[in-house]
This record gives sequence, C-alpha cells and structure tokens, in this order.
Amino acid sequence: MEEYARRIPASLRAVLRELRESRTLCALRVSGVRVDPDRCGPTPLSWQECLDDTRQAAEEAQLALVASRLGGIFAWPTIQRGRMVQNLVPVESDRREQSGHGSVALEWHTEDGFHQDRCRYLALLGIRNPDRVPTTIGSVHDVRLSERHRSVLREKRFLIRPDLEHLRQLADYAPGSEILRRAHAMNEDPEPVALFFGAPDSPCLRIDAPYTTALPGDDEAAEALAAVVDELSGAQRDVVVGEGDVLIVDNYRAVHGRRAFQPRYDGTDRWLKRLSVAGDSTVTGPADHRSLSRSAPGRPSFL
Repeated sequence: MEEYARRIPASLRAVLRELRESRTLCALRVSGVRVDPDRCGPTPLSWQECLDDTRQAAEEAQLALVASRLGGIFAWPTIQRGRMVQNLVPVESDRREQSGHGSVALEWHTEDGFHQDRCRYLALLGIRNPDRVPTTIGSVHDVRLSERHRSVLREKRFLIRPDLEHLRQLADYAPGSEILRRAHAMNEDPEPVALFFGAPDSPCLRIDAPYTTALPGDDEAAEALAAVVDELSGAQRDVVVGEGDVLIVDNYRAVHGRRAFQPRYDGTDRWLKRLSVAGDSTVTGPADHRSLSRSAPGRPSFL
C-alpha cells in the first residue's frame, strides 16, 4: 500500500501530515475524490447487502489510501462482521436507532468512546448525499470550562457503556459467543474512566452523550459532565459530506453526530463509507490507551 500511497498528491500529503502533527486541528474535509455513483449502484437498503459487493472497490481503495497516511486501518469484529470499510446507509427497521443506519438525529459522540482501543481518526467518504444531510462536529478546543470542572473530568469518575450497535449485531450473528458475553459485561459493569486526558494546554477527550454517566452518587462529577455536555452541544458545526468528499475527524479532539433526515429507501439516499484509523500518536500514555502501530498485524481485541 505504501507504494500507492506515495502517489497521493504532495499537497494532500502535506495537509494530512499537518492534521497528524497538530495539537489543535480536529477535522479535515477533502473534496474531489473520484466517485462514480452509477457504477457503485443504488444506495443499499442494509449494510448486509454490501458485504460481498465489489462495485465500490475503487472508491474504498481511495479512502483507504488517504487514511493510511494517518495510521493503521483496523475494524471491529463486532461491526458489519469485521468489514474493513463499512457502509453507512439508512435502514428502515433502524430508523429510530442511535446508529449510522438511523435517520433520527444521531447524538454527538466519540467513536467507540467506551473502549481503550478506540480509533484515533475516523474517515468518511461520500458516495452520494443528494439531500446534503449534515454531519455534526464539535471540538474540545471550543469548550469553556472552569478549572474545577476540568480537574474533575481528568479523574476516573465516569462510566461509558458500549453503544448498542455492537451488542445488536453480535446478538444477530454470534448469539452464544464469548465476545458477546464480554460486551454485555462491559455494558453491565463498565470500568470508571476519565473523560479528559493528555496535555493540560491541549486536552483530548472521550465521551458518548447517550452512554456516559457519572459514577452513582458523585454529584461533583455529574455537574462536570453536565457542563461539558452543554459546551459540546453548543459548539457543534454542520459539515456536509457530499459525493467525492472525505471527512477525517480526530477522534481524540472532536465529537461527531448527524442531523435528522427523511430517507426514501429507494436507492437514492445518503450513502457514506467509513473506516477507523489507529494513529501512532503518543498523546495519551500507557495508563490511558494501548496504541496500535501502523504495522499491527491484528485488530484490537474487543473487550
């Protein structure tokens, strides 16, 4: 892959390097990726339809090449059966779910914020988005908090449970698996974590609005959580990922979500490709995150 990655235009390589090395940038949108919606086919009615569909191979390869400049690409075995490049399409039976397949407003979150091996970068490629449905982004650098709240947020006084998509997909195709048992254990008895970490003057965060709570009875932590939730909600901006756009989100410094929309389920709806990147950054430290190198041979252990 490195041989092909060197063919990426020098200007784009420079911007990606800037994102990787910056302590303040939290997202990047790149336009002009070659996408052929007609060859890709109609927007699927479910992610299962895409598992063996090779018509988008060229688009997926471009996304992977761009993302590879940031770190090692990986996938969760619990999501879309471990497919490396995943499909975000509206699914009628999931329309009210908090997932990439719903059409209600997707609340902001750190991608897989519950897990220590969450991705450093999230990359999205637009195959089609005729209704210009916005993705939302909010940066940790836009929040204004008291020093007391910041101090509390750096302590392991919070619980983040797995989002239900991991549990739902596992229950469908591996109902008796050890992985599902571990996932349920993390949901029922999560370990306390800090929400802020890294350098005090350039903090990182992990948080998932629907699935994060303070420890029971910890009113001070609950107050700090409410403060950061309020600030992040006010800091959200809309970014449209259209046909041929790549959006890369720094998953340590930004949260993301999606505005509500009305799908048609007729093959013309919004369709994004998604992949996860485990960066080489050392902003956290061994107590906070087990980093995955770009040459790591396997996927992060779920759980």
